Amino acid sequence: MTGKVKVQPVSRVGMDPLVAMAEQLRASLPGWEDTAPVIARGQAPSDLALDLRHLALHDGDGFLTVSVGDEVVGFAPGYVRSRQLNIAQPWLLPEHQGSEVAEQLVRRALAYGERSGAAESAALVHGGASWHGLFFRFGLRARFSVYRIALAAETARVVGHELARFLPGGELTEDALKRRAGSADLERLDRLVRGVSRPMDHEHWLVERRLRLAKVRDGQRIAAYAYGGPGQCGPVAAATPEAALAGLGWALQLAAAGAETDVHLLVPAPFEAGVEHLLEAGARCLAESVWMSRSPGSALDRYVLPSATVS
Repeated sequence: MTGKVKVQPVSRVGMDPLVAMAEQLRASLPGWEDTAPVIARGQAPSDLALDLRHLALHDGDGFLTVSVGDEVVGFAPGYVRSRQLNIAQPWLLPEHQGSEVAEQLVRRALAYGERSGAAESAALVHGGASWHGLFFRFGLRARFSVYRIALAAETARVVGHELARFLPGGELTEDALKRRAGSADLERLDRLVRGVSRPMDHEHWLVERRLRLAKVRDGQRIAAYAYGGPGQCGPVAAATPEAALAGLGWALQLAAAGAETDVHLLVPAPFEAGVEHLLEAGARCLAESVWMSRSPGSALDRYVLPSATVS
């Protein structure tokens, strides 16, 4: 390593090189090879590109880049809500992983959370043992696995239809979406299941990602919400185990409707019933990530993650 190591907010550098770096690094991970960027005229931005720009826009102070000399070699997006710091997977060029550069990046990300009043820190780690060990050194512990699961679109439609019958529910109409009907229910479920409430995430999923939204009822109460669309299955957040399965069913159907081949989703291991239904239907477990945190916190046992970046 030559040159001074500097960590600073993303607002001081351009996003395009960071997106390109992250897309290449993600596609190099086992089980993520299908996400390799496609370079073609008119190609729509990737899910990762949209998610990173979303985080940079709303949480630029916590979206930290690290450079060695004049070269930006990595970054770590983070945000604080409800006194919890959430760190997305840090992306760092391979020659700097496990080095002082990685250590400084993680240290500064956690320090940002402390300055912002966070009492808890959590990270979804995809990058393997060196990252696990580094976060462990800073007080985070592995809590559970998060599986990247794939199943054929037609299978997703069939399984989704079966699961959605657990409880009554339905997709929101275009008019209801425009009025943001039931946003208080989304916030309530987020606090209950995710431990944080971020209205801007729902705007991102509806506007930027152009996902469809369904809700599940248990009596008179909204018991789950489920998003799905081209390239994304989830998030799903539910108040009860039965509502979680019904919500998973809706997410699968909404994602399968716009999928040409496979539907991919990220399911925490504590959502055992969801993982079991998917695997019994012939789904494939492609990759394993690890949820790490300083205290046990939410088990995410009634949750499907939206993406590898926005948890």
